Amino acid sequence: MKLSCFPILILFLLYGNLVGQPLPGGPSEAKPCLPDHIRASLLQEVSNNSDSLARIGKIRNGKARMAPLFIWPVEQSPGYNYHGYYAISNYVDQDPAEDATLDYNCGSRTYDGHKGTDIRISPFPWNKMANGEVRIIAAASGTIVNKWDGNFDQNCEWAGGLSWNGIAIEHSDGSKALYGHMKNGTVTSKDIGDDVSAGEYLGLVGSSGYSTGPHLHFEVYDDEGDLVDPFAGTCNSLNNSSWWQSQLPYYDSGINRLITGSAQWENFDCPDQSDINSKLIFCPGDQIVFSAHYRHDLTDNTIHVRVYEPDGDPSPILNTSYSREGDYHYTTATALWTRDLPEDAEAGMWTFEAEYETTTYGTLNYITNFWVGLPCQPNYNFVGTHGSGCTYYLASNQITSSANVPVGTEIWYDASSRVILQPGFSSPPGSVLHVKSEGCN
Repeated sequence: MKLSCFPILILFLLYGNLVGQPLPGGPSEAKPCLPDHIRASLLQEVSNNSDSLARIGKIRNGKARMAPLFIWPVEQSPGYNYHGYYAISNYVDQDPAEDATLDYNCGSRTYDGHKGTDIRISPFPWNKMANGEVRIIAAASGTIVNKWDGNFDQNCEWAGGLSWNGIAIEHSDGSKALYGHMKNGTVTSKDIGDDVSAGEYLGLVGSSGYSTGPHLHFEVYDDEGDLVDPFAGTCNSLNNSSWWQSQLPYYDSGINRLITGSAQWENFDCPDQSDINSKLIFCPGDQIVFSAHYRHDLTDNTIHVRVYEPDGDPSPILNTSYSREGDYHYTTATALWTRDLPEDAEAGMWTFEAEYETTTYGTLNYITNFWVGLPCQPNYNFVGTHGSGCTYYLASNQITSSANVPVGTEIWYDASSRVILQPGFSSPPGSVLHVKSEGCN
C-alpha cells in the first residue's frame, strides 16, 4: 500500500493508566497530488510566461549562478502562536521505477511518483484552514511566473478535472518553485511579473486540486527544468546539496499543541471542522481532559506530563510518563489523559507541562496554562451582581468592585497591585469574598 497525497491521521489515546491502540485505518491507494497531464499543462503555462518575461528583460537579466537557499515555506498567521503547526507527510519519490518508492534519506516516506514535499497542517487541519491559521510564504525571492485561484478548496478525494489554487515563482538563477493546494481567494493579489521577497505572503493553506486535506505541495525545478528535491541525503539522486538554509531533520519530532478541554475532541466527516472542546476555565471538581498533539512521533520518544498548582507545587492529578509501542513513526498522533480536579482545587493559574524526550532534538519542554476561575486580565471593574458558580478573578493590575455577591457564592479577587471595594459593594451573610494580592504578571 502507498501513502496518500494527504497523510492518514493516526491517533493513540491514554485514559489514566490504560494505553489504547491505534485507531483502525491505514494508508490508502495513492493518486498523485498533481496528475501528470495537469502537471504538464501547468508547467507549460509556467514556461510560456517565463519566456515572455525573459524577452522583456523582467527575469534572467544577469542570471545568478547559485541556486537559492530556501526558508521554510509555511508559518503561523499573525495572532496564532501554538508550539507547532505542521508535519511533513510526503517527500519526493527518488525511485523512477513503477510501484517503488524511495525518499532522500533512503526511507519510504513518500508515494510512487510524488514530485514534491507535502507539508500538512496539524492538529485539526480543517479548523486551521477555516481560521486561516497557517499561511504560505515565499521560500526565496523571485518573480511570479504563474498563479491560479478561484477553485474549490475543500476537496476530500481525488476526482477528474480538479484544479488547484497556487503560485509559481522563478528565482534569479532560473529555478522555479510551485506552491499548491491554496485556500480559494487567498492567493496574493500580486500578478504575473511582480517580484516577491523571501518570507512574503503568498496565500493560505487549503485543500484545492487533487487533495484530501489542507496541506502545501512544494515542488521545485532547476534552471534546466529538472526536478529538485530540496532535502540533501544519501539517496537524493536529483541534486548534490540541500536547497534549505537550515534543513530540518528527517524526523522533526515535536509537540504542536497542548490542550486542556472539557471532553475529548470530536472529528466529523471531511471537510467539516472538529469540535475541539478546548477549555481554559474550570471549577473545582470539574473533569478536565489533557491532550498532547505530536508531529513525527517515534517509538523511541518518551513524554512526561505534569500539572502544577498556582503555588508551583506539583499536583497529583497528573504526573506520568509514556513511551508508545507499535509502528516506529507516526506523522501525527495524539495522547490524552482524563482527570477530575479536586473539589478543593486552589483557584488561580495552573500549568500543564509536557517534557518530550526525542531521539532527534533531545528533551523539549512545553507548557500551557489553564485557570480555576477566570483568566488573567489587566483590570476588572465590577458593578451590578456577580453570577454564581466558579468565580475567580485574576488581574495583573487592580480590581475595582461595587458589585453585590449573591448569597451562597464565593468570590475570589486576586490583583497584583490592589483591590478597591467601592461604595455599593456588598457581601451578605452566606456569601464569601476572598482577597489576594498576588495577581498575575
